[in-house]
Amino acid sequence: MLRLFLVSQFTLALAYQTHLHQESQTCAVPNLFLIPRIQSCVPSEAPHDGDGNISSKASSPLKAWRPSGFCRGVKAEKFCVFTNPTFNQGEGISVVTTGESMATIAGRPAFFTDEAVTSDLKPTPYREEEFEGKGIGLVATRTIRMGELIMARTPGIMVNEKAIQVLGRKAISELLVRAVNDLPKHHRETLLNLSSHSSAADAGDLIFKILQTNSFRTGYHDGVNPFYSLFAEVSRANHACRPTCAYYFDHTDFFQKVLAVRDITAGEELSIAYYDPLQTHSTRQEKLKKEWGFQCSCERCSANASTIAESDERVVQIQKLWKELDDHSAASTATPERAELLVSLYEREGILGRINEAYYRAAIEYIGIGDIANATKYAKLCAEHGQLFIGPDRPFVKNMQDLIAAPTKYPKWKFRIRDI
Repeated sequence: MLRLFLVSQFTLALAYQTHLHQESQTCAVPNLFLIPRIQSCVPSEAPHDGDGNISSKASSPLKAWRPSGFCRGVKAEKFCVFTNPTFNQGEGISVVTTGESMATIAGRPAFFTDEAVTSDLKPTPYREEEFEGKGIGLVATRTIRMGELIMARTPGIMVNEKAIQVLGRKAISELLVRAVNDLPKHHRETLLNLSSHSSAADAGDLIFKILQTNSFRTGYHDGVNPFYSLFAEVSRANHACRPTCAYYFDHTDFFQKVLAVRDITAGEELSIAYYDPLQTHSTRQEKLKKEWGFQCSCERCSANASTIAESDERVVQIQKLWKELDDHSAASTATPERAELLVSLYEREGILGRINEAYYRAAIEYIGIGDIANATKYAKLCAEHGQLFIGPDRPFVKNMQDLIAAPTKYPKWKFRIRDI
């Protein structure tokens, strides 16, 4: 199948080996929502040295990490392989990064718990199936209810984007070979079974292509640099512009979680969106072809011309409503009725994994005119949806919870009511 991966970003990072990109925001994952999805970065005081080693003075959770001693790069920016073979009940995880970065990552909450975390749903509610023109995908084996967790997987490999920027492909490939080989056998074999999208010259080339084809950009795990993460099985889900599933990376336990955004019937394909589905048909087709190498033939894209035109009209209207409702100035024409329209447009377009964006704006409009009942109604919908499909640690969830707890003290209380 054509796996999910921000190919253009990965390739761009490799190309700009001498141009290091500094992100202006620490611990933020780029997204399309009104409020950035800020990650909760947990600093660590774990001692480390400049040779990719974590000091023996580190606490016991840090001792679970095994520095391989296999590094590439110069002393100032030496990237090494670190493996924790016992993570997540023996699934294991390998990280390609610097010693300093690793000391911070090892201090994340996910690596400081001895509690068993269930990652396998047995029996799994899906099976793999071959799709013409798309390769292997996932199909529901039973009815899956809206909000049901379909799968949760921890990364097998995590790679610091800066390593991709400053090292050549050969060096990255060598690090990846070591990272994969240091994993427990069952996890290693599952990762190597993922698609490389094309033939490979050797083991290093194969693993590099697997990472390039399948990885997700999961956030700033050391608080400074973004990381690409490779998961077994999650990558099997094909793309659709009206997806049946949503996913997010949970920074508390390091699981990539995939959930149903609506009821899914037995035999129906499980899909996620590789690209922003709230774009017009032509924009989606162009972007998917350019960056993922395929022409989308999902139900939304293969509809007749009139249906596509109607969908495009709704998308354009949604984009206009974003601007209108996000204008909090005195000149704004936004109203609660316009926010209600936005909610209905998301529903009609079937973009259910992101409907919290519309709920959020509706809550703001109603609190803006002092309508507590409707403001709290939409704030609850937004918070509940956000916790389930976007992640419980997102700032907009806390924002809506604050509105629910104290409506009249909320910063936007009656902001739409202007003094005459």
